[in-house]
Amino acid sequence: MTVYQARLARLRAGLERLGAQAILVSQPESRQYLSGYTGHDLPPRDPAGYLYITANAAYLLTDGRTAEMARAEAPDYEVIVYPNVELSMDAVADLTRKLGVRRVAFENIHLPYLIWERLCSRLEGAAEVVAANELIDELRISKDAAELRELEAAVAVLDDCFRHLTWNVLRPGLTERQIAWEVESYLKQHGSEPSFPSIIASGPNAAIPHAPLTDREIRPGEPLTIDIGARVNGYCSDMTRTICLGEPSERLRELHALVLRAQETAEREIRPGMTGREADQIAREVIRQAGYGDQFTHGTGHGIGLEVHEPPWLSPARGSHRLGPGMVFSVEPGIYLPGWGGVRIEDLVVLEANGPRVLSQSPKSLTL
Repeated sequence: MTVYQARLARLRAGLERLGAQAILVSQPESRQYLSGYTGHDLPPRDPAGYLYITANAAYLLTDGRTAEMARAEAPDYEVIVYPNVELSMDAVADLTRKLGVRRVAFENIHLPYLIWERLCSRLEGAAEVVAANELIDELRISKDAAELRELEAAVAVLDDCFRHLTWNVLRPGLTERQIAWEVESYLKQHGSEPSFPSIIASGPNAAIPHAPLTDREIRPGEPLTIDIGARVNGYCSDMTRTICLGEPSERLRELHALVLRAQETAEREIRPGMTGREADQIAREVIRQAGYGDQFTHGTGHGIGLEVHEPPWLSPARGSHRLGPGMVFSVEPGIYLPGWGGVRIEDLVVLEANGPRVLSQSPKSLTL
């Protein structure tokens, strides 16, 4: 049994519990997870195809541009070619009628409303369309051995990239945009690519957790937040370090030490069985007790895999998932002071039976 066949078996068990006879899979990451097919969407109007899975059959529907790629990458699937994307739901409806399916699940977290509406119209009177909700997320939330190998490779190349930055690149006078270019160049030269646009935020820009790149020059003594990610064979890494070129101020030293203590406390104390909300509170409480609770403006972490942000969430708002072995997520507390700057430190960890194992190996020191 291939890894994809094993994943299909788990999906089919969930489909039976949902009371559906088939599922239409549209999200690119879900398609890759279940089939190996890496077709690239041009969202939201030009998808690279759909999986259609029943209790005993698996189909990959796409157009002529990617049909050969689909056959090569997804040998466990029968490929059906539709003439163009405008007729994709006609092909899904034809297949549904041919197979006698009466209840089709869809990825309601991903499928655009217009496509959903078109699907419902084509299936009116033939089949009911129902939400799959978190069915596929629940399959993907814990990583198998093959996925962990890819994630570890993505972390390793990112650690190498950060080492390259600190040894060979970073100096006062460079702009945020120049540093981001160095990250992208290094990753692409070493068999990878960025998993998201790099966040290089200096001085007061570091007060914005997802700051856009600017042409601001890096100055000695100020916070410099470097939040970068790599992708290897579809799997993503993500890491943040806050550093200072030159002599940091006392305030920067204190905040960096506080964020580091919050992060390392969470990495030491998170355990399987906790909810993401409970895990978030471990880091949040350290920062709150120091008087900076209102300046920690995001969740402590997020899951990662084929997507940079995916379940589970270590968050007060979305942390309902119970954490379990095999889940890979970030631990990234931060403090942000408008007009001054901010500090964030982020590792990726894999949760094991006795707690997190830290994957990111880049140093966390404030000065180089």
